[in-house]
Amino acid sequence: MPTKKVDDADYWKARRGRFEIPELPPSANPAVLPSEDPAAFDALTAEYYARFQPARPEERCYVDDIIYCEWMLRRLRRTEIELNTFVYEHASHTHPDYPMGQPAAERPRVFTALGWRMISTRKALREAFASLRELRANPIPEIGFVPETLPPVPPPTSRDREGALPTLTPTPPAPPSPSPRTATVRERSTGLSTPGTPANAPLHRPSPITE
Repeated sequence: MPTKKVDDADYWKARRGRFEIPELPPSANPAVLPSEDPAAFDALTAEYYARFQPARPEERCYVDDIIYCEWMLRRLRRTEIELNTFVYEHASHTHPDYPMGQPAAERPRVFTALGWRMISTRKALREAFASLRELRANPIPEIGFVPETLPPVPPPTSRDREGALPTLTPTPPAPPSPSPRTATVRERSTGLSTPGTPANAPLHRPSPITE
């Protein structure tokens, strides 16, 4: 029993034969579609590699991102032109005065999605340029990297050589301060009080004893 993949392949093969559509050869580069020019992609790659001359894998990673974003922007611009032509030619009623506005009016969501794709690709291109610039300003150190200049190490002292620890002298706690004495009722009534106690000191009334 044929599978869906075989059925689809047979369908498109019969369709190409019916409408005499030439079968495009498979592309050797996965980034290049069969309808695109591989020589243009190779020229773009050679230009950016000659411009930045990456010497490390991390630099080549960002250069490849730049090439991919630039190639995608070229593809999206060509897609926008083909989309305008396709929608205008397959419209039920075409207006000769608005060959560009009519496709956008009939398929606004498609053109909006295409515009957002171009915006995100430009943003990714700027980030790739910025990341490559930052990487070259602050390169990743190699494994086993040792800086040329090390901070000076202070010479050891005699105490460090002996390995003695400094002795700590404990500080005795401070004695508690005496609380002020409160004059009793008898002392207040007789005018007698303990020396050092003011005459107008507040009375200390003991709480009543309950049986």
